[in-house]
Formats: sequence, C-alpha cells, structure tokens
Amino acid sequence: MPNSIRVLTVDAAGTLIKPWPSVGAVYAKTARKYGIEINDKQVDERFYEVFGQAQKDKKITLGEEKDFWREVVTLTFQPFAKGQDIDPIFEILWDLFAEGEHWRIAEHAESTLKTLRSRGYRLAVLSNNDSRLRSVLEDHNMTPLFDEIFISSELGVEKPNPAIFRAVEDKMKEKPDGFLHLGDSYSRDFMGAQKAGWSALLYGLPIIEKSQITSFSELLDHLP
Repeated sequence: MPNSIRVLTVDAAGTLIKPWPSVGAVYAKTARKYGIEINDKQVDERFYEVFGQAQKDKKITLGEEKDFWREVVTLTFQPFAKGQDIDPIFEILWDLFAEGEHWRIAEHAESTLKTLRSRGYRLAVLSNNDSRLRSVLEDHNMTPLFDEIFISSELGVEKPNPAIFRAVEDKMKEKPDGFLHLGDSYSRDFMGAQKAGWSALLYGLPIIEKSQITSFSELLDHLP
C-alpha cells in the first residue's frame, strides 16, 4: 500500500456487518407469523435475486430509502403471498433490521480497527445503505471507532459513482491518494474506489484479485 494512506473507509453490509442469522431466516420467520408458509432458503434465494435487480433500478435506488426496501420486501414475498398484504410484514422487518440483534460484526473487525486507530489512521464507514445503519452500529458500540459514517441514502449518491468518493474527500479534507477503501463488491467498492483515484482492497471469498483480503486482521499488514 502507498505510504500516503491516512484514511481507511470500510463498507458496511457484507464487509463490516452481516445479517444474523440470515436475511432468509428473519424474513421467513416473520412471514410465517402472518400465515405465509415458506422456508428460510426459499426466501434467502428470492431476496438476493430481487435485491440485485432492485439495485440496478434507478427509479427505486434514487427514491426514499424506506420505499426502496418496501419494494424489495414486497417483491421477495410476491410468489408466496397469494395476494396477501405484505405491508404489515414489511414494517416489522424494517424495524428488526434497524437493531443490532439481527446483525453481526465481522470477526476481528473491532480489534483491528482499534489497532489502526492507535497507529494514527482515520476511520470511516462508506456504505450503500440507509440510515438504520447508524442504530445498528450504535447497538454494537462501534460508532466511537469511526471519525465519520457516510451513508448513500443520506448523501443522495451511491458507490461506484465518483461523486460519493468526492463527497468523502471533501468532508475528510483529504486527497484521493490518502484513502484506502475496503469492501466486498468488486464493482461498487473495489473498482469504484480505484476509478476515484483511491487505493482499494476487496474483501471476502472467492479470491479474484491480488489486492484482496479475507479477514479484517490482514489489514494490519497493509497499513503498518
């Protein structure tokens, strides 16, 4: 890594935090309470299919954050609901995923980030998420580790759009070569950051890049 790095930004969902025990498990359990017979795996598979499509629909992604998720939840249950009103289920799920109970912090993330702070690095979250992320990080006592939390729904622009990286630079008062971004999406995190002139590390499996790590503790080798 270049020795000019002064700021580490970290993606949230899929990198710093992961749904617990899974999106499908929480969605299906809630739906069964409303009489929709469905198993966790069915919902999980349908959710990621719908979510991937929704992320490409600018009409949804550029709208209100709650409307985006209402659309995702409605479409997820559409094949199973038999015309049943999904909105009461959505409202419960919206609140559930605003709680830390349904998210887990990545292994070694907290200790690694504390070490990096002690080494003098500034830390920030940079996420294509919604404002519920703030309460999730609060519940896990992670907020004090970060100088800033940047959320796409609040900024009105998402990764990989260069504008979101420029907004972070302006707020942090750092030039592009001072940033390293860590995230699990090849297009949004890795390529998005690189195209913005930042350094980048891809997170997770499978290994597809030389600049990739599978554990937060590996950051300590990249940011001495």
